[in-house]
Amino acid sequence: MPNVQKFLSDWLNHREKLEKLLELVDGEQIYYKPWDEAMPLGVMALHISTTGLMFAKMVKTETYEAPDMPEFETAKEVREKVKDLTEETKQVLEEISNEELEEQNQAELPNLQGTKFEYLQAMYEHEIHHKGQLFLYARMLGLQGIPYFK
Repeated sequence: MPNVQKFLSDWLNHREKLEKLLELVDGEQIYYKPWDEAMPLGVMALHISTTGLMFAKMVKTETYEAPDMPEFETAKEVREKVKDLTEETKQVLEEISNEELEEQNQAELPNLQGTKFEYLQAMYEHEIHHKGQLFLYARMLGLQGIPYFK
């Protein structure tokens, strides 16, 4: 049986590492991207956070709606927006019951079909995927003191 509290604990552990990683980023580093078509570091951090909120809301709404990307100018703004989105996502997750996660979802995307827990599993895997990319960005920038991934 899926457990919301265990999921929330595991997810928050990962999100905490993202927030710690962002504390190391300053100035123009927030715009860093290793190739022309890549997402800049700040955009990717916000992409992780907005998409996580979207997946969490899908448990209740069944609506796959691309989130708006917040604008930013500084690393501090990115850190603040990520923290705010983390808190909002946490609140959404706390309102989900274990029973809801066992219900069949209405997903149109083949990779998400099954129980509503699939939405949270996708959220988790998406976050880990992009967080791994951000760890690589941080290494390429020469940042020191990078947190352990989990």
